[in-house]
Amino acid sequence: MDIRAAIYCRISQDRGGAGTGVARQEDDCRALCARKGWDVITVYTDNDVSAYSGAPRRAWQELLTDISHGTVNAVVCWHVDRLTRSPRELEDVIDLADRNGLELATVTGEVDLSTPTGRMVARMLGAAARHEAEHKAERQQRQRRQAAEAGRIAGGGRRPFGYEDDRVTVRPSEAEIVREGARRVLAAESLASICRDWQARGIVTAAGIPWKPTGLRRMLASARISGRREHTPRGSWERTRPLLGEIVADAVWPGIISDEDSDRLRALLSDPERRRKVEGDERRSYLLSGILRCGKPRADGKPCGTGMVGRPRSGVPRYVCPNTPGADSCGGTAANAARTDEHVRDMLLAALESETLMERLREPDDTGSELYEEIRVDEEELEELASDFGHRKITRKEWMTAREPIEVRLERNRAKLANVSGSGILLDFIGSFEDMAARWERMNHSQRRAIVTAAVRSIVVAPADPRRRWDPDRFIFDWIA
Repeated sequence: MDIRAAIYCRISQDRGGAGTGVARQEDDCRALCARKGWDVITVYTDNDVSAYSGAPRRAWQELLTDISHGTVNAVVCWHVDRLTRSPRELEDVIDLADRNGLELATVTGEVDLSTPTGRMVARMLGAAARHEAEHKAERQQRQRRQAAEAGRIAGGGRRPFGYEDDRVTVRPSEAEIVREGARRVLAAESLASICRDWQARGIVTAAGIPWKPTGLRRMLASARISGRREHTPRGSWERTRPLLGEIVADAVWPGIISDEDSDRLRALLSDPERRRKVEGDERRSYLLSGILRCGKPRADGKPCGTGMVGRPRSGVPRYVCPNTPGADSCGGTAANAARTDEHVRDMLLAALESETLMERLREPDDTGSELYEEIRVDEEELEELASDFGHRKITRKEWMTAREPIEVRLERNRAKLANVSGSGILLDFIGSFEDMAARWERMNHSQRRAIVTAAVRSIVVAPADPRRRWDPDRFIFDWIA
């Protein structure tokens, strides 16, 4: 029988990136083929790919395809566990051997898939390899958690933005960019808006590429920039790392922003509604869409209340109550968009110039401090629970039962914390009317909308008086402050 052999090599981790591990496997496999007198048709290599992680192995899939097509009829590898650490995949190989008469040879010992005894040996080796992989993963998870609880640096990867190559020393030029990004997000500016501005200014990531909203979101949501160590366990089935992990310790490196600002950022950026509320605002070409409410009375005397949207007529931008079939909107109110935007701006700046409002905004608010304390206590309780589970003081069921109400409280308080930012946005903006007007002109769409939404809940637009071309009295403001 003409033996057309394929060599399969795999290594789980190639820390140096040189591929020397798979190269050694290939050398040993070629020597085995030479002893057997087999012709090596091709070599399939999956370098730095763990079978246990569930990551796709492209070379492995190509090998299976070539076996099924009859291109090769023998597979040579260093050990059975280089083929797979999944009993399910091993059964696929055994099925291929049955259908195609596949030969299997390993450097570490003969495995004959054509006999029941050989298959039993292969299955035993596969089960042992799977156990070893799972046990190794368990040890590594525990080691990573211990390192996190000690506040140590996580190994591997590119240096984090804002820090030098040692991952501890703050890089001042980048640290100021981090603080700027934090301020702008807390002021309700969209991530896309910030990224566009940074791209125009030539600000790039630690990898030297332009910032994108996903990368900026992950950087600002990281506890690292506040000098705290975060632990993010991940199951083997998860393809991406969750945005937020558990804060388990103060880190060995200094923070760039305060713990309080970090907590607010984490609450804002993990809010599933934020993309709709903020990132969606960035796509609006009309400043007051959704803020303006139709005030036309219904048959019962109550106002329509539908959020008005921007729609031009004959090329003139307008705000209208949408006439949507099947919806509750009346479609009976409209206003010129340019004049409405100017009127709302002037009313807003005049209100913010008020000394009474400024004093009210500067009054101390203990709500944020109380939320910080409640969040801190709950996070410490979660840490203690995890420690008790790790030391086997409680069972997994007890750990899960006790953890659930704490996580519910944390989610609720983080959502509240995300809303304790309106007064801060306005305090950074207020000044004399002329100063605020100048700042308003320099702001982009997202920044202006953040100021409006921090100051007013909504603006009701009454029906137009046909006798007046422009009626500013139609607009009824519901002020927050």
